[in-house]
Amino acid sequence: MAIVTTNVTNSATTVYTSSGNSAVTYATINNVTASAISVDIHVVPSGDSVGNINCIARTLEIAATDAYQLYSGGEKLLLEDSDVISVTANVAAGVNAVVSYTSI
Repeated sequence: MAIVTTNVTNSATTVYTSSGNSAVTYATINNVTASAISVDIHVVPSGDSVGNINCIARTLEIAATDAYQLYSGGEKLLLEDSDVISVTANVAAGVNAVVSYTSI
């Protein structure tokens, strides 16, 4: 397994790109600020763009200094080569993502 960490901004930020086929085993979005923030989360197939069709959470509010865990409890998100997870925050700084994945 491997881990990737990314600072999320207020524009579409790729927090994970699949290289070959992979399984996301854990993903969390962390608000490290003293105020609530909201995020949009997209799972984008290779060749597509961020849009309504691939949005899995819109304006998801994360409380101050809290986190939102995308995948837990044994769930997996299976991705093909060049599929991405993208996150957009309503603030320019203060949000990060941590993704754990394994090749399949």
